[in-house]
Amino acid sequence: MKKLLLLLLVIGGAAALLYLAREGKVQLPAALGGADRAVLKTKSERFLECLKFKNFQEAASFHSAADLKATPNIPKLLEDFFLIPPESLDVQEYRVDYVELDSTRQRAKVKTVTTVHILNKKETQKPEIMLYWKREGEQWFMDLRTTLERRRGL
Repeated sequence: MKKLLLLLLVIGGAAALLYLAREGKVQLPAALGGADRAVLKTKSERFLECLKFKNFQEAASFHSAADLKATPNIPKLLEDFFLIPPESLDVQEYRVDYVELDSTRQRAKVKTVTTVHILNKKETQKPEIMLYWKREGEQWFMDLRTTLERRRGL
């Protein structure tokens, strides 16, 4: 009976730790991608906050210098991120569902859910959006090719 109780306690503790790590409340060891996951979650939340408050210039800064140079209209692309005119869009809330890294730890995807209210239509939507990131050196940048260009069908 004691062994079963101990086993349940260990499983419950592991599940709680996993949940807290996923929510970004506890950082996993770097070998398990904990630091990268925390950075990507924070960057994704900040990116969505920039879109919420229509700060498209700062949102563009999540892309690499090479992407910004090659595609100077990134702020304009971001205005159309939700495929709704920005003046008709009220981003009410957002959350990061999960962060997943590839086996090389050079690319990642972050699944988000955003609640948006479309003004003048009295319509609320909850689009699920996947943000793709790539590592350049020690920093993470949003992958323009997969996040913006494909979203618009460019």
